[in-house]
Amino acid sequence: MAVSTRGEKEVEVTSSQNRSIVPTLKAVAEMLIAAACLMWVLYWFFSPEPHADDDDLSNNTQSRFFRTDGREGYSLIYQTLPWVVVVALSFLVIGLRSVLRKKETKAVSKGNGTFKISRLCTYPLWARSPFGVLTASDFLIVIAFLFITFYHFGRRTHLSFKEIDAGTVMHHHGPIVSKRWQKVQYASYYFGTISIIPFSLLWIPVSRGSPLLRLIGLPFEHAVRYHIWLAVFMMVFVSLHSIGYIVFYMRTDQTSRVTSWDTIGEKCSVVAGLVAWIAGLVVWLTSLSFFRRRWYEFFFAIHHLYVVYALFWLYHAVWSYHFFVIPMLLFFVDRFLRFLQSRTLVDVVSAKVLESNAIELRLARNSNDGMMRNALSTWCIQLPSISRIQWHFFSSSSTNQKDEKEVIIIIKPLGSWTRRLHKVLADNSNNHSSSKCPFSFKARVEGAYNDESDFYLRYASLILVAGGIGITPFLAILKDILYRYARTLNKDLDLPTSIELYYCVRTPEELSVLKELDMLNILSSFKELGLNIEIHSYITSNQRDHYQAFPYLENILGTNKGIDLSEYGGLDKVPTLSYTSPSLKNERSVVNGISPISNVGETFWVASITISSMVGYFVLSGLANLYIVEDYTKNFPNYNRAHIVVACVVLGILVFGGILAAIWYIILKRKSEDHTSTILPFNTKSTSTSPQSQYAPSIDLATTLETIESGERHFLWKGDIHIGGRPDWQDVFSHIKQKCRGMVVGVLVSGSESMQEDVAAQCGKHSSCFLFQKGDEDIIFEYHSVSFDL
Repeated sequence: MAVSTRGEKEVEVTSSQNRSIVPTLKAVAEMLIAAACLMWVLYWFFSPEPHADDDDLSNNTQSRFFRTDGREGYSLIYQTLPWVVVVALSFLVIGLRSVLRKKETKAVSKGNGTFKISRLCTYPLWARSPFGVLTASDFLIVIAFLFITFYHFGRRTHLSFKEIDAGTVMHHHGPIVSKRWQKVQYASYYFGTISIIPFSLLWIPVSRGSPLLRLIGLPFEHAVRYHIWLAVFMMVFVSLHSIGYIVFYMRTDQTSRVTSWDTIGEKCSVVAGLVAWIAGLVVWLTSLSFFRRRWYEFFFAIHHLYVVYALFWLYHAVWSYHFFVIPMLLFFVDRFLRFLQSRTLVDVVSAKVLESNAIELRLARNSNDGMMRNALSTWCIQLPSISRIQWHFFSSSSTNQKDEKEVIIIIKPLGSWTRRLHKVLADNSNNHSSSKCPFSFKARVEGAYNDESDFYLRYASLILVAGGIGITPFLAILKDILYRYARTLNKDLDLPTSIELYYCVRTPEELSVLKELDMLNILSSFKELGLNIEIHSYITSNQRDHYQAFPYLENILGTNKGIDLSEYGGLDKVPTLSYTSPSLKNERSVVNGISPISNVGETFWVASITISSMVGYFVLSGLANLYIVEDYTKNFPNYNRAHIVVACVVLGILVFGGILAAIWYIILKRKSEDHTSTILPFNTKSTSTSPQSQYAPSIDLATTLETIESGERHFLWKGDIHIGGRPDWQDVFSHIKQKCRGMVVGVLVSGSESMQEDVAAQCGKHSSCFLFQKGDEDIIFEYHSVSFDL
């Protein structure tokens, strides 16, 4: 027995050691990432930035694999190398996090009164700023960015102005000009230099599966606005740089320089910079919401001028490529993987128009594809039969449950694209009813892009605020929480216990979207398990025409009276509305699911392809230095060198990364042949407990739908309906503050920009403190926007 006890203790010690290795390794990797980021930042504080004649280029060996001298050497070591380290270690941290997540037996613990860095991301410091809702972390990021850029600009211009005043600056070409115009020239030059900072960073937020976004837990839909901010700063700096030089050339009798193209060594091609600036201005102006929301296809097409902008940037200042080549490579690796995923035409399992006139699409899903799909996930979808150009992002109302074999997308008719979709569904319905041909609606899909943290689970109390179709992600959250309760019956897990949903719609019919969540079919006993769900719905329209089909609602219009849901559902007066909509289901026995080859697919393969592409770029670039370029300072044109940089990036991705992508594809294909579970059967009913995974063997095209059902089954939630008005958020949050004293409350908003600003303002106003709970009665509202800002 003694031997056995000692053996058990040894096993326990070994297991404990193994458990401690993963967190330790993760902490070491994170510290190395922080050190690499610090190195990148310090360059902009202390870079020597040598002039053209004192950068030791003349002493450079003609054939070298990597240049480590002069300006290019500094940028390679202090700018390119940190990006490589951060990318490689980011994948390591992501993999270690998944290991730790699998070992966890409890959900994230509830927020408490201690200080948490995460609260910097959830405290709305400026609710109605020109940039929208700014959290404390957003504000700190903007301030840090501006400090770095303007410190570098101020330091370099100060040193240059001292040299000009001392008369030690040499004139390399052109006429001798006054000191005042020399200062204009150097200030314009350094505006161009600091524009490199946002240009290098803006590639990261639009790399949808970027390991850097996953590292810091920033969902792609939130990262887009950082891309917008960086693009604005970049264009401001580039415009000051361009205008400054144009004025300088015109006032110093060098107008011909504006259209010059220097092709020797590393000199700047002025006309190439002018073309890049004009292309950037066109992209910037057409990205404004005025153009983007009215003419999306025009905006989408013009935005591809970023290729022209980047290429002519290289023509203009080819020496600067080390600053942004890795972020640019990450972006194109992301595009490469997105291209591979979207090549698969995905079958639409079913399509129908809901009572609210919203369109519900159910896309076939492979259950064992290895992709992370949390409740808050978005998908980028193209419907070739509607448009071969337009791609649109949609939140999913489905969860990451293995039993769910569909991705459910609900689309509100807001423009021409949705109207064309509605027409195609109607036409397919008519053709199907007459010829009995199979339904074969196809989609191209990219994603899923999501928040991997399941942050909403750490709150005991959740406030969900939705407007219109913004309810979609909250349906997924409610499903996910119900599924977790169902899986963990009689287990002590930290899950939300109180959820209040505030739902604003314009017409009564729009409330029918709530029927997509059948809570009784998921877990009928959730109330007994301590989960309290309340809905407070607001029908905002004051027009009686919208209530003519609902006499009871019409009678109380304008009274601002709230109707209890249980009372409303039990009345004989409850109206019903018959509605016949196009409704189609796929009759085929097998369908094509979403491709698992994705930029957010299995971390091992995505990391391997990305790192291999970087290695390929460096190998090809070094070989080009040895055998093609040879001497940068003589007769090798700068535009040819730019072509070499682009070729090394593209070939590194297609050849080195493409080989691994092909191997990944072959392995997945063999798995799909060995496991018939990757093919969705439609002839039998699924054994899933989810109502969304039940497939009907036949089609009923003349489906009668009810707008609002009577009976307690539909109105299972506690709550009320308000007619003809919007929520008074001041009163709402005052009520919640009284009810949730001493708690940290999660507030999630999915709706219009004005709704986000109103709710964010109340979160800041009613939080008892900024970051700390000072007493047991204090309350903190942590604000989260789950709206897509593009």
